[in-house]
Amino acid sequence: MFSTKPKPCIIFLFIFLLLFIETDGSHFNGGTIRWEPVNPSVNSSSVTISIIQSYSWKYPTITCTTNVPISTSGRSSTNANLTCIADCSTDGGYSNNPTNILTDCVSSSAALGMMTSKREVNRTLSADAHFYIAYQGSAWAPLGSPAKSGLYWSISCYIDLRMRPDGIINTPPEVNIVSPQYVIVNTPTQIQIPVSDANVGDDIRCRWSQYIPGSRRRREIYQSLAMYSESKTKINQNMIEENNNVQVRNKRGPGCSWCNTKCDKGCCCKSTGCTGTSCSGGSCSVKPSCPIITTPAVTETPGTMPTTISYAHRQAIDECGSICYPNGLPNGTNLSSNCTLTFTGLIPNTWYAISVQVS
Repeated sequence: MFSTKPKPCIIFLFIFLLLFIETDGSHFNGGTIRWEPVNPSVNSSSVTISIIQSYSWKYPTITCTTNVPISTSGRSSTNANLTCIADCSTDGGYSNNPTNILTDCVSSSAALGMMTSKREVNRTLSADAHFYIAYQGSAWAPLGSPAKSGLYWSISCYIDLRMRPDGIINTPPEVNIVSPQYVIVNTPTQIQIPVSDANVGDDIRCRWSQYIPGSRRRREIYQSLAMYSESKTKINQNMIEENNNVQVRNKRGPGCSWCNTKCDKGCCCKSTGCTGTSCSGGSCSVKPSCPIITTPAVTETPGTMPTTISYAHRQAIDECGSICYPNGLPNGTNLSSNCTLTFTGLIPNTWYAISVQVS
């Protein structure tokens, strides 16, 4: 039975690292971002939601305390915000007061070399807000084989406060999984991703995260092209008319052969070309010639054409950064819609990052 949730309902991304033989890595091991309405049945102009972040870190590289990770010595400048990455015009005021990525230590294990942190923050937004936020960074171990450094993550979350057909605001599914996961080399492995949903009867599915390119407003592009074509036609017409006017102005009299002294371009002093000068009568009093006064040509400068970049219909939605499926994963890696991950790792001493969306 399918749920009455708006589809697609992308709610968060989680990343976990698959290690075949233990190795050193950087300080971040992945995590999740999700949200839920404080009151799903609220019917007002504003809605309060909780944004919940859960992350895994390398321990004791990152200290188990509050305000992770900036509370660790030497990392005071590593704070960042969950920034709006798409549909920001309908973010309900979120960008005016964004949530930062700071969390608080929940547990740590020296034996496993890992620490988990979590924080829940309330935000009040306009009703019917819908937009994407993300935490992006690159401070983790080289990934894949051959190992690639500098790959970045993009943990995204889609917040949608529009009412469902059944009259409530959707509460997205929740996932609880430890990251990293340790597995045995050359052994087929299945990991069942544990998911739950507060909305009883809703259908829960998993899929690979993806990069969705931005799109343009074709109608506005066509309108701009039409405006440009019309402007270009008018400019050409004006140029033709101006050229005709210039030809009329440059056209001279019948030689002015009765003048003993002539102005520039063979025109006598009575020529209209000498009007306004000291030339009078049948000869030039200013030698060697009279300056010709011409009327400056009138031209039309076309306006600056709008570019398609200014008319993005939707910004790109980056759910996975540099680790979008199947980049860097072992051949045959599979994710079923019921949230079961299947793979076989053949190369020891290798980290893999996997990015999944649950809806």
